[in-house]
Amino acid sequence: MRQNPNTYFDSVENCLTGSEQFDKQDNPYISKSTDKQPVDILVKMLDEEIIPRLLVSHKANASLEELANPGQRSVTTIESDFLVGLVVNGSQETSLDFVKKLIEKQVSADSIYLDLIPQTARKLGELWENDICTFSDVTVGLWRLQHILYELSHHFQNQDNKPVGTLNALLIPAFNSQHTLGLFILVEFFRRAGWRVSGEPKLQPHELSRLVFTQWFDVIGISVGTQKEAESLNDLIDTLRSKSMNSNVSFMVGGPLFISNPEYFATVNAEIKSSDANDAIRQAEILISKQKLSTRN
Repeated sequence: MRQNPNTYFDSVENCLTGSEQFDKQDNPYISKSTDKQPVDILVKMLDEEIIPRLLVSHKANASLEELANPGQRSVTTIESDFLVGLVVNGSQETSLDFVKKLIEKQVSADSIYLDLIPQTARKLGELWENDICTFSDVTVGLWRLQHILYELSHHFQNQDNKPVGTLNALLIPAFNSQHTLGLFILVEFFRRAGWRVSGEPKLQPHELSRLVFTQWFDVIGISVGTQKEAESLNDLIDTLRSKSMNSNVSFMVGGPLFISNPEYFATVNAEIKSSDANDAIRQAEILISKQKLSTRN
């Protein structure tokens, strides 16, 4: 891995392919030496040259909902590509500084969590699969993305957050899963929506069974990363359902596997199936409301 902190933009050349790749001679982040911080230079060009053109193009096709909230925007592909370069070849501080500057430039917190971080993580995986980056590069990059989420947690929770209510969720990865970044994002969204959330990524099966037996959960969510993890998913759901203190507990599934292979949803015995955090929360709250109404009647 490159150790010089001033060379982290080099990965833009390595990480982008095809029509997205910049000519190094025309790339001001690589070809120009300045006395400003590289992140400041990057944000300045994104803000003054690239983003305005993208926004003008996007506005013609924007939905009414997007136009009604002109103060916020979504992250762009170019911005996520640059973050790939930062987390691979930069430092934790420069990566976090870049994301904070995007927030200052009116990128919404939801887009940071649902677009920027997941897109960057997926691109890191693609770079490793294509032998462009080493496994250690990707591991460090993912660790830096997770650190960014931790640092932004307070800011995110203060965005349109609801008071803590009475709904309880247990959110866990499938057994032996290494895909916990998306699960952390889901936890953040549930907490912001007023849910009380429990979860520990390293619980053993007997510990998990004891937890659902001794604590009340309205929803148990399981994030699945690979096909191998999905093979035992229904057995896990059946076991936890039989052990649960709440006999009407609802199960929710999502994760990287279902994003790339949505057809797997049809094979799972769960009440809530979604790859989108906000949609998962809506489904869960509607389902629980229906359950409460049927119980009263």
